Amino acid sequence: MAKLGLIGFGKMGQEIARLAEQRGHEIMARFTSENPLKASTNVDSIDVFIEFTHSGAVVENVRTVAQFEKPLVIGTTGWNEQLQEVEKIVKGTQIGLIYASNFSIGMSLFFKIVENAAGLFDKFEDFDPFIHEVHHKMKVDSPSGTALSLGKILLEKINRKSAILPGTSEGQISPEQLHVTSTRTGNVPGTHIVGFESEADSVELKHTARNRSGFAMGALYAAEWIIGKKGGFTMDDFMSDLIK
Repeated sequence: MAKLGLIGFGKMGQEIARLAEQRGHEIMARFTSENPLKASTNVDSIDVFIEFTHSGAVVENVRTVAQFEKPLVIGTTGWNEQLQEVEKIVKGTQIGLIYASNFSIGMSLFFKIVENAAGLFDKFEDFDPFIHEVHHKMKVDSPSGTALSLGKILLEKINRKSAILPGTSEGQISPEQLHVTSTRTGNVPGTHIVGFESEADSVELKHTARNRSGFAMGALYAAEWIIGKKGGFTMDDFMSDLIK
């Protein structure tokens, strides 16, 4: 059993709290804008923090948790431009930190499937890859962090693609660009499609999140795993350890 501190208590935080109790964990504190985590906060009873807030709060939350020398799980997306700053904090304090654009175990396996598929399609230039994602209308970042992670996989595996073109294209795109598009509608938890198009046929790989429980459970698995570890890790590190 772990004693958890939740930074952010929106829909994801509430789902994590619900599932944490089912797994025998204890929620020791819930930090929100009305009850913020501060350097003066007493966190002696907390084993690990889980953070689901917004991109503008991530660095400060990491800095504060690092002062406590406690491990941290970051589920917030949209802060990739600040990754170097976060890595510097982690390296300087040697806390344990794991972050991911998507903590769903199913999505982590989907990443592996896409990686293998991209390696195959790299050998056939007639196939042009694309990514499309759909999320609820309240989601702030676009494209999603998960879509960008999928795009990174395709760029690494398909030599003829070297840059991501997000959003609507104004005219013809360059052959080396990978088009990543988004739709925001309703209450969709998250759908990601990776496609490979040719004149003769079309191949699509699709992951659909039915609700937030997959993200929340994955974050809890990551929290259990990061306790006692030092340094920065990704979901790929966790999955590699899990399936080795």
